[in-house]
Amino acid sequence: MKIAIIRQKFVLYGGAEQFADGFIHQLAESGHEVHIFANRWTPSHHSNIHHHFVATLHLNAFIRTLSFARSVAKKIREQHFDIIQSHEKTWTQDVYRAGDGCHIKWLSQRSRNLSPLQNLFLYLNPFHQLILKLEKNIFESGQCKKIVAISQMVKNDILENYKCPSENIAVVYNGVDLKRFHPDNKNTYRKLIREKLEIPESATLILFVGSGFERKGLQFLLESTAYLKNEDWRLLLMGKGKFEKFIRYAPTDKHPQIIAKEPDPEIEKYYAAADIFILPSIYEPFGNANLEALATGLPVITTRYCGAADIINNKQNGLVVQDPFNPEEIAENIRSLFDPSTRETMGKNARELAEQFPLERNSREMLEIYKSLISK
Repeated sequence: MKIAIIRQKFVLYGGAEQFADGFIHQLAESGHEVHIFANRWTPSHHSNIHHHFVATLHLNAFIRTLSFARSVAKKIREQHFDIIQSHEKTWTQDVYRAGDGCHIKWLSQRSRNLSPLQNLFLYLNPFHQLILKLEKNIFESGQCKKIVAISQMVKNDILENYKCPSENIAVVYNGVDLKRFHPDNKNTYRKLIREKLEIPESATLILFVGSGFERKGLQFLLESTAYLKNEDWRLLLMGKGKFEKFIRYAPTDKHPQIIAKEPDPEIEKYYAAADIFILPSIYEPFGNANLEALATGLPVITTRYCGAADIINNKQNGLVVQDPFNPEEIAENIRSLFDPSTRETMGKNARELAEQFPLERNSREMLEIYKSLISK
């Protein structure tokens, strides 16, 4: 099968990017010919993976999005493909993977923390207007043969906001590398990473992994530290962005307990050093970091506006915050995991849950979709 994959950036620094890379290599290893259409990428030397440069103007987000969509539409017509799958909002795809979720829902969630004037500017922003127009075309025009929602939450959001037939949307959850992210990593890396970061073994280490800090709810996580009083804890923030804009939301006396670090390609070592994982997103289509933490055997705290909440059994293998804008509720969930026996039980259940989502499952389900479309 000759498959085209469209994505603006294919640079391996985030969970979504690493998942996409794993998916593409799964396809290539299965003998399929994969063509990546991108503006930037991390090279692959697999003989079945081919890269195509898509010229893009980078003046601003509006111009970048529009110029990429136009350029890739022209470029992709130069060859015949059995399947064209886009991870971007374009008008050239058989399959659209809604990895960013439903933009209109994200704007609705974001607006809850803005003033009326800020909301006005948000909705009048030309970039958001463009994204909404492209999104409406994908979901309502019928030109896209199949929409892949990466959680049931995303499917529900699409159905609530657009006139899209339910049968046109397939829910395919992301997968995780169960060998790379494994509870046994704790035996190898826990002491090493804690010594490197000067975190005592006695301290409960809370780990946050993610970029796009506003969307990930970092403000409210840092505000929640005001309610963590006498416990011995550290909060490790790992992501790409301006941490200093958000650290100020934590009380000054808590700053010594907060560590901010750029992303590390060997992120599995940091999961191994942690005791609790938290991703209190205000809108998150799924959140691969949740699955990586579960696979490592960590109890996960997420929110009901995160697609990963679909698969989490609250208080069994993780905790689900009902209101991500409520720092006190976030703190209450964190405090409930300061008990080591609770963490141990929940961590074992977390690993069992993650084992249901290997990378192979995701690629198998996607191939089934491809084959069903080709056979029509």
